[in-house]
Amino acid sequence: MADTKVETLTVLFTDLVDSTAMRVRLGEEQADHVRYRHDAVITNAIREHHGRLVKHTGDGVMATFEGASDAVSAAIAIQQALDVENRLHADDPLRVRVGVSVGDVSAEADDCFGLPVVEAQRLEAAARPGQILCSSVVKALARGRGGHTFRSIGALSLKGLDEPVDADEVEWGALDLPSVDELPPALAHRSTFAFSGRAEPRAKVLDHWRACRGGATNVVLLAGEPGVGKTRLASELAREVQLDGALVLAGRCDELVGTPYQPFAEALTAQLRAPGGVLTLGPLRGELARLVPELDQYVPGLEPALDADADAERTKLFDAVVGWLNETAAHQPVLLVLDDLHWADHGSLLLMRHVAITQPVPNLLVLGTYRDTDVDRRHPLQSMLAELRRRGEVERIALEGLDTHEIAELMVAAAGHDLEADGLSLAQALHDETAGNPFFVGEVLRHLAETGAITQRDGAWVAGTDDFVLPEGVRDVVGRRLSALPEDTQRVLEAGAVVGARFDLDVVSVVSGLDEDEIVDLLDPAIAAHLVDETGIGS
Repeated sequence: MADTKVETLTVLFTDLVDSTAMRVRLGEEQADHVRYRHDAVITNAIREHHGRLVKHTGDGVMATFEGASDAVSAAIAIQQALDVENRLHADDPLRVRVGVSVGDVSAEADDCFGLPVVEAQRLEAAARPGQILCSSVVKALARGRGGHTFRSIGALSLKGLDEPVDADEVEWGALDLPSVDELPPALAHRSTFAFSGRAEPRAKVLDHWRACRGGATNVVLLAGEPGVGKTRLASELAREVQLDGALVLAGRCDELVGTPYQPFAEALTAQLRAPGGVLTLGPLRGELARLVPELDQYVPGLEPALDADADAERTKLFDAVVGWLNETAAHQPVLLVLDDLHWADHGSLLLMRHVAITQPVPNLLVLGTYRDTDVDRRHPLQSMLAELRRRGEVERIALEGLDTHEIAELMVAAAGHDLEADGLSLAQALHDETAGNPFFVGEVLRHLAETGAITQRDGAWVAGTDDFVLPEGVRDVVGRRLSALPEDTQRVLEAGAVVGARFDLDVVSVVSGLDEDEIVDLLDPAIAAHLVDETGIGS
């Protein structure tokens, strides 16, 4: 036929063992969840090794590859990924047989035919659960690529084939399970210094977590200035509740990207890519392609998203996200971390409200972070916070700088020993200089160590000088925050800086030529940005 061409391809078949018995045992709904996991694993392995999914064959798939080594790599990836899945979800193990053959096939737009197709299917049928069988021709073509190991099993008489097929078993080894400490990329922060302090806010969030683990839906927002440790605290809490059985989902907002629904898209993408991550996406999973356009590469057979006016599409998407989180949280409680909400688009804020308030998802704790220095009365987050606070459905925790005791605790953790008099004096000096901002504390400590201003003597930290020179990292951060203030406010701060760390309004009035009422008004933005402490201003 004119539309048929002959080409040399490697053909792969899979089959899910005992799928009918599993469906009877689990029931239709749970069996569908298991099938989604199976389909996602198979599809990902084929895509990642440059294959083409030709069709589903009931309980398995048929795929083709241009290279024999790619097909063998995909078969191994399928078995390894399913083995990880089975160890993560031991109640519903997935056992798959795989067969691989190669040769000339008649390829059409959506299918292909020929002896290699029959041979691959018969090899799959002859395999044991968890086994990969291939023709010896596949082994010969793949030799030298991929580092694969084959074991000859001799000639097999296969149903429907006139002659025996020389076959080999492809050997594969189990992968290590993902670490229980592994967090989504949005929370995978590394710090030079151990986590310390924050006992009170940590306890408050964990109280909310325990309520959500019992079926509640809660929202907690961590607010504070840049560098105060909001994301670090969120990461530490995420690790703690993960050990307590939570599924941690996380995404962040980006000032420069501006992608609609960015934190939710990041959270879903990270879950899709994680081993064992695709358990279920809910009844409207096709709509989630609006968040992750490549969703069909992870989950085959998706229904297309609704094509309608913007309001109807948004409603459908919101319902799809609720469905995804509802079905996910039905299997294990979920912590959803939304980082840097001061940069969130309006749609992300509405979606946050939807899953937490409008259609609350049981067993869900939403933990958000934002810079209160960047949220004024006109910011969309501010109006939403006001609405949520009126309804009493969110707790806002304002993070302040570390106190002297917490800085000393951080230094003890870093040094590995208790502090002596010099070390305690250094902790107090660090607090006075940085107001306890953890980022500033860390930068100053690192700078002092690098310049020799603090050293270890006989196992103890010793300060070689009482003078602090702020490192460039701190200067850059403060400089960026100052440059965001109105020019008149910056001029008042320059005048105040001439006076010192504490200044009187009447003195600044003389220096700047402004009256005290004007100065008070101009200092408001600096106070809101936590660049000026009202207790340091005299009248």
